[in-house]
Amino acid sequence: MKIEAAKTLDEVQFAATADVIIVGLGGAGASAAIAAAEAGADVLVIERTSGGGGSTAMSGGFIYLGGGTPPQTANGFADTPDNMARFLKATQPKAAMDKVDAYCAGSVDHYDWLMSLGVTFNERYFDGKHFHPHSDETLVWTGSEACWPLSDAAVPMPRGHKPGGGFVGHLLFGRLLHRLEELGVRIVYDASANALVRDAAGAVAGVQYRQEGRNIAVAARKGVVLATGGCEWNRELGLAHGSKGVREGVDPLGVPTADGAGIELGQSLGAATTGLDQSMVTSPFYPPASLVKGILVNSQGRRFVAEDVYHAWSTDAILNQPDGKAYLICDNVNFGRPELGDIRSERKHEVVDAWDNIPEMEADLGMPEGSLVKTIGDYNRYAATGHDEEFRKNPKWLAPISEIPFAAINCSVGSAYFCCISLGGIDTDVDGRALKPDGTPVPGLYAVGQVAPNLSVEGWGYASGLLIGGATFFGRRAGRAAAAETARHGLAIEPA
Repeated sequence: MKIEAAKTLDEVQFAATADVIIVGLGGAGASAAIAAAEAGADVLVIERTSGGGGSTAMSGGFIYLGGGTPPQTANGFADTPDNMARFLKATQPKAAMDKVDAYCAGSVDHYDWLMSLGVTFNERYFDGKHFHPHSDETLVWTGSEACWPLSDAAVPMPRGHKPGGGFVGHLLFGRLLHRLEELGVRIVYDASANALVRDAAGAVAGVQYRQEGRNIAVAARKGVVLATGGCEWNRELGLAHGSKGVREGVDPLGVPTADGAGIELGQSLGAATTGLDQSMVTSPFYPPASLVKGILVNSQGRRFVAEDVYHAWSTDAILNQPDGKAYLICDNVNFGRPELGDIRSERKHEVVDAWDNIPEMEADLGMPEGSLVKTIGDYNRYAATGHDEEFRKNPKWLAPISEIPFAAINCSVGSAYFCCISLGGIDTDVDGRALKPDGTPVPGLYAVGQVAPNLSVEGWGYASGLLIGGATFFGRRAGRAAAAETARHGLAIEPA
């Protein structure tokens, strides 16, 4: 979809007006619309598709929450907002620290808000290694909290909160949509926003969208919230900023409407961008969890990461290896076939072969002579002592590679399935106000969800649930802030 230059007031004729206009009806847009409507604003939502939901609805439904939520407390995890903040600051040092602090301080309240909407969390705990458990326990480990050196930065706590079994993002979005319907919020579907409208002072005055072959303009008395999703499907935008996610063998993960439209709309009014070089790229080699006891090696036969880190971290490490090549080496005791599959791709984590000795495996994989033999010898010594001298892998996952046959699983880019989610976007303050390059707000313009980076701006440190958590939390803040704006555009731009 082509985004046009911002329109001036004399270039459009408004067909409708509202206090706050939300562009995009995913988790972020719905949360912003709910908050604005509950604050007394007249809200209009413009949605590109026929039903909304965005990446939230197609996701697994994890929400990253902590600081002492009921599921944490029920399972003996004495988390605090400060402990949660220390972890996030260690994994996301480029994030805005005021946003991290606000999210951690408000995390339990956000949990309560979700529950008030009918999002159904329980107090059961999944104590396993899985990128997405299909059982219905709410509390799950969804990051590298227990992995060194992060385990030194903060006391490890599980913070993934899942409302049901399987992929349940649609259930979460359904509760948000139900609340919007209760509030009587107006929603225009099948409407693609293609331009913002500005007034003479440079403030946002409305939105132009295209529907049924014609352009329609609607006026915003107080503000516009951009919530159209990320930009992983806009390969040109990613290439322009050097995103890790834009390379051969890595597929976009979000919905196809995640094409950067909201980012380009914000730019049309002079908003600054940040973090567009960042993506969360993932290719989980587990479950089964036994595979974590194997070792990841590159084409030179050397380990390059602790295998117990969360899949975003291990995948980021693979991307940084020569030619993106990596193999998971395991023995007969810990062997299993990776469960990750994707109907859109023929790429899988395939078993290369099995061998009765390491030198033959090393030669067949084209590694330098003696390299893999030494790596496995060192690793077996670490397993015997219970201390990984290279990467401090948790002793829980240390086991010797000693029982034949030995197997190599191909975890390389282009062979295994890799996918990405964009992380960068419009620069914003803690209440979602879009910022100019000089740090001042674009009057009346807000950006939330994947249009604006909040909690997760570095792919290696991603924890599942940060995007939905940040989208819904900061969506609420932006909705409240937009509703509290003084109306800039009154009777002068009433509907024609």
